[in-house]
Amino acid sequence: MTKMKWISRQEEAKLPLFKSHEEASDYFEEKYGEKFVFEESSDVGNGICFFYRLITDEEAYIKGVTDLNANGSVKMEFIKSYQPIQIMEDGSVHIVYQEK
Repeated sequence: MTKMKWISRQEEAKLPLFKSHEEASDYFEEKYGEKFVFEESSDVGNGICFFYRLITDEEAYIKGVTDLNANGSVKMEFIKSYQPIQIMEDGSVHIVYQEK
């Protein structure tokens, strides 16, 4: 299993402007396939936010999910194995970046 780079701020700046959550999620699903995973949605006051994970290290991610289900704890490798992506109902996208 190969590791994938996180989306950079420069790449985010080049994303198309999406008109809806569906349009944005379709774009990421087409680009990243099953590595783009829905987590949950929540009403954040100014609309519904859809939370996704872009899995960048599948091996560490699978191990982390297994550990979480088995004993309720995770290691830093799991936290760094995916990049959070938030998409609002209106199609606006927020990508979380890893601190160096």
